[in-house]
Amino acid sequence: MLIKLSGGKVYDPANKVSGEVRDIYVEGGKIVAAKPGARVDETYDLKGRIVMAGAIDPHTHIGGGKMTIARMLLPEDHLKDEVQRTDLTRAGTGHAVPSTMITGYRYAEMGYTACFEPAMLPANARQAHMEMGDTPMVDKGAFAMLGSDDFFLRQLAAKEDFEAIKDYVAWTMHASQAIAVKVVNPGGISAFKFNQRKLDLDEEHVYYHVTPRQIV
Repeated sequence: MLIKLSGGKVYDPANKVSGEVRDIYVEGGKIVAAKPGARVDETYDLKGRIVMAGAIDPHTHIGGGKMTIARMLLPEDHLKDEVQRTDLTRAGTGHAVPSTMITGYRYAEMGYTACFEPAMLPANARQAHMEMGDTPMVDKGAFAMLGSDDFFLRQLAAKEDFEAIKDYVAWTMHASQAIAVKVVNPGGISAFKFNQRKLDLDEEHVYYHVTPRQIV
C-alpha cells in the first residue's frame, strides 16, 4: 500500500530539511522515494501541519515514586481536570501530573514517540516500570540513580576494588532494568541526610568522606 502525506511542513535535521513544504510517500511502513506514475492508495492532506520524525524526550519524569508523591500532594489537580473516555482513548485525570493514560496521550499529541524517566531509584524500579508500562502510545526507559546510593558510597569510602564497584553498578542496572546510570548532584542528596547543606565538586561528604569528583 502506497500512502501519500501531502503538503506538510517537513523538518528533518539529518537531511538539512527545515520547514519545507513537501509530499512524503510511505510504503510498507517505510518512507520511500516518489515513484512517477505509481498509484497512491491513500492520501492525507497535511497542509498547515508539521511532519517530522517522532520526538524523543530524554529527560521527563514519567514514572516512579516522584510521580506517586506528586499525585498525593495534588489531589485538587485531578479533581479539577477530568478527561472523558472516547471511542479510541480511556478516561483519566490530572493536568500538572496526569494519570498514566492521559500522560501517554498528551505526549503522543505533541509528537513524542519515546520518553525516558531520568531519576529512577533502584529500590523503586518495580513500581516505576509498572507505571511506565501502563502509559500508552510511547516507548519508555529509565535511568538508575546511583550518585547518592548508600552501598555505592560505602564502596567508594572503603576504597574497594574498581572491578567490585563496576560489578555492583552492572548488577544494579540489570536488576532495575535501567538503560543508563544517572549521576545528578553526586553525593549531594546523601549529604543532605547528614545535614550537609552544600557539597562542592572537591568538598568531602561529611559522613562518607568522598567528593563529588570521586563519585563521578
